[in-house]
Amino acid sequence: MKIIALGDTHGRNKWKQVVSRESFDKLIFIGDYFDSHDGISAVRQKENFKEILAYKECSPEKVVLLIGNHDFHYLDGVYETYSGYQQRQRSSIQALLQPAVDKGLLQVCFVWKHLLFSHAGVTRTWCRNHLPEGGTIEHNINSLFRKDLSAFAFALGRTNNPTGDDPEQSPLWVRPPSLLEDWLDSYIQVVGHTVQKSLVLSDEVIFIDTLDTSGEYLVHEDGAFSVGKTVGGKKG
Repeated sequence: MKIIALGDTHGRNKWKQVVSRESFDKLIFIGDYFDSHDGISAVRQKENFKEILAYKECSPEKVVLLIGNHDFHYLDGVYETYSGYQQRQRSSIQALLQPAVDKGLLQVCFVWKHLLFSHAGVTRTWCRNHLPEGGTIEHNINSLFRKDLSAFAFALGRTNNPTGDDPEQSPLWVRPPSLLEDWLDSYIQVVGHTVQKSLVLSDEVIFIDTLDTSGEYLVHEDGAFSVGKTVGGKKG
């Protein structure tokens, strides 16, 4: 099994480079398809997401689309907004996202053996607070997302941290210090959400939000990790 995981998209089409030159069994998008921080227009963000959805629908078993916080705040029934939110585009973005969620094309997490993929990471505290006993972590989290969006909303928690650095935060929001302090240690977790200068490999959490910095992405094959690189990544 060869798995490739891509960091936060934010309207970028670098995923096309990976698709054109790599063979793989699973391609995982870590979420955040919207809200560009580097000048990508709303039109281009939406067109890029349409192409990602079309690719998913053509290869439903091969492509995994995870949801990020910058997608979550456009969903029906969510009334909080985060940095980069495009108020004038809400209706048109929601018209793309909501049907995809309703059809089950997007999910919060994906598990393969000892690897757990989510946008920001899964803490023991959040699991205790929100998940039932029994069942698999993938099933429980994705089922909860379909039933109760409030469990994934931004929560200040006991630290009252405005950036999401709290172990009570959801898999869409928790920041690296709190995740590393309270990580769900049955798995090696692969996450985006927090920009890194280059891809960070470890035995606990792998941070892959690097498409707009180093241009790197994660490859896992035959039990080993390696790093691929897109053209156009920034240095340092």
